[in-house]
Amino acid sequence: MTTAHESAAPASGALTYPFHDWSQQLSPHYTRLRETGPAACPVVSEYTGDRLWLVTRYATAVQVLEDPRFSSAAAMAPGCPRQEPVELRAPGTRGNAIALLKEAGLRAVLADGLGPRAVRRHQEWIRERADVLMRALLERRDTVDLAREFALPLARQSASRTLLGQLGPDEEEQLTRWADLGLRFCGVTARQQTAAFADMHRFFLAHARRLAGTPGEHLLKAVSEAPTESGRLGDEDLAEVAELLVVAGYPTSSGFLCGALITLLEHPEAVTALNRDPALIPAAVEELLRHTPLATGSAKRRATEDVQVDGETIRAGEVVMVSMEAVNHDPEAFEDPDAFLLGRRGPAHFGFGRGLHFCPGNRLARCLIDAMVRTVSRNPGLRLAVQPEEIRWHEGLFFRRPLSIPASW
Repeated sequence: MTTAHESAAPASGALTYPFHDWSQQLSPHYTRLRETGPAACPVVSEYTGDRLWLVTRYATAVQVLEDPRFSSAAAMAPGCPRQEPVELRAPGTRGNAIALLKEAGLRAVLADGLGPRAVRRHQEWIRERADVLMRALLERRDTVDLAREFALPLARQSASRTLLGQLGPDEEEQLTRWADLGLRFCGVTARQQTAAFADMHRFFLAHARRLAGTPGEHLLKAVSEAPTESGRLGDEDLAEVAELLVVAGYPTSSGFLCGALITLLEHPEAVTALNRDPALIPAAVEELLRHTPLATGSAKRRATEDVQVDGETIRAGEVVMVSMEAVNHDPEAFEDPDAFLLGRRGPAHFGFGRGLHFCPGNRLARCLIDAMVRTVSRNPGLRLAVQPEEIRWHEGLFFRRPLSIPASW
């Protein structure tokens, strides 16, 4: 097993993946592959040496993600070819809480906890929390850090309220550190990554039941109280569900909120338009989801049988990766794809994937982004205090996140 510091030696001339584009600037490799490569391009994992297929075109991504012969569950199986340095699970755990919930007959509980009723339960609180955080920054009238002082606390506090129950600040900070250690391509060793997943699992073995019992209408409580054919979920299964909620609720939401903030502040004319006409906010949320890159890797699917993809034969057992970021910037699907346009028309974006595994948390995520956009639009004097290219980013994370977002009025 190679570490996150040690790259496996790729085959001669093979393109290694990921492309180390940790900021909002997508690697030019995506454009070159889309323009000159086959629909599914062969690449090699930089960290394991595994041979993989990479999809960067919109039409091909639709084909792969809507074809049931490409399986997400199979792509998470132990020993499967992968892009990541380590398997994304604590040793001895299953690492697929969605399948666990489905088998326990709790898929409907998950859907309700992330669905329209959940949004209605939490929407006003999330909007008020965003306003409270922004007002505290407004009162200072000096240079502030929108990442540390707005986006990260909004994401963490919203995740505690909607997903995990009442976590203390120290617990939120520790879970964030473990997620950042485990969910990364480089900068730490494989041993550190595996230990982070193991530590998180031990934490939830000890505390998931307590968190499930804290006040409020959050998903962990609903899952813990729901009956199954064999009774309620045991501690091991509940811990795995909680670990899924950390991954779904922390690095993705905080990273995307940071990126979306930068996108908005790079376009003050859009913020002014939103301030004048709040009816544009839903469209702005969708365009942010298309325009703003989040993942530095790709969504994985494993072929369960031989499949033809635009003339390429993907053999059973091989893994196809779809870069949602590249697909969302495909000029064959989106006119002037690198522009941020409030009134954009066109096909659906891939911000939450596509097909059978469309992100179940998309409504709550939209609610959180909506709250951020509304708060920023009510403060059109907010500006980046540095040029966008001067913003520094965490290197190696699965989900892009800046070290800070200096801003002022």
